[in-house]
Amino acid sequence: MIPIGFMFLQCTEGAEDAILRQIKSISGVAYAYKLEGSYDLVVKIESNTVEEFTHAIAAIRKVPSILNTDTIIGFK
Repeated sequence: MIPIGFMFLQCTEGAEDAILRQIKSISGVAYAYKLEGSYDLVVKIESNTVEEFTHAIAAIRKVPSILNTDTIIGFK
């Protein structure tokens, strides 16, 4: 099975654009958009292997100014 996932991020106020730029350069990130509401950003992760998938999640979590993440994982 091929993993896909959505990460919902809460960020430091005013840091959303810088975070988006960093996240979009991470391998496995299909897209990332700003949100209004409880979360500031949503990121879709797609990869061909579990290893690539977990690497993308770990890389996103290391981006400065991210306060909290919620991750939903599925398989296609």
